[in-house]
Amino acid sequence: MVKRRDQRGVALIFVLWLLVVLGAIVAEVAREARLEAAMLASLRARTVARYAAESGILAATVRIEALLDSARGSTELIAMFRELNAGLPSLSDVELGTARFRVAAVDLNARLDLNRADAATLRGLLGQFATENRADAVVTAVKQSPVRRLSELTLLPGVDDSLALAVAPYVTVWSDGFVNINSAPEPVLAALPGVGRAGARSLILRRQAGDVLTSIDVVRPGARPDLMTPGDVMAASGVPGALVSTMPSRLMLVSRGWQEGHPLTHEIQVVYAFVGQRLVVQARQERDL
Repeated sequence: MVKRRDQRGVALIFVLWLLVVLGAIVAEVAREARLEAAMLASLRARTVARYAAESGILAATVRIEALLDSARGSTELIAMFRELNAGLPSLSDVELGTARFRVAAVDLNARLDLNRADAATLRGLLGQFATENRADAVVTAVKQSPVRRLSELTLLPGVDDSLALAVAPYVTVWSDGFVNINSAPEPVLAALPGVGRAGARSLILRRQAGDVLTSIDVVRPGARPDLMTPGDVMAASGVPGALVSTMPSRLMLVSRGWQEGHPLTHEIQVVYAFVGQRLVVQARQERDL
């Protein structure tokens, strides 16, 4: 009798142990299933976000080319470029099924190209945010080793985080070297040889009053009108690399797409050159945020 009770006790313990093992297996299977479902959801969100961002780039390109076709004369074209993002209000937040995208246009000619601007112009910009010796050290480093990305700014001698953040809104590595006097901010205009702070302030006040600058004569007295070739502008200015224009020749579209309810955002940046009334891709990069 006692032996049979012992056997029942062993059997009960075995069953309980088996239930624990089965419970652990079920829990692991459930965890793996949840993990796989989360991975699939993340992959789907990434795909949706990427295609939403692509849709933003395509929609903005079509819209800008339509604006180019509709512009009547250079004055209207210059004014349109000055307020380009205002001309893309329908693309500021677009719903696309369960996805959304947002597009912004950046006039790269409103910035100084770190690799194409001449040393005097770069020194003129950096000197507004750093000491003369520090600005000289940065310019020397840039001329010795071109910068491929703005994130590399802090790798240059004399550039710390604060200086990099201060100059980042005024520089690029994707431009063709021209500076658009109708869109460049005051620090960029002030950096141009022969313009200075007073000249830059005067240009900003004219733009704020509604003036559309249709000639580069305002910064290069006696120079030929806009739409010169780079060689023409350099010859007119007498300063290699100090190129000025009245409208952009390089434009960056930044499109961000995401799936509603998911934190992942995909960003695409595309640099375009203006060739007649069309946009031609020059560079492209994308990333998950």
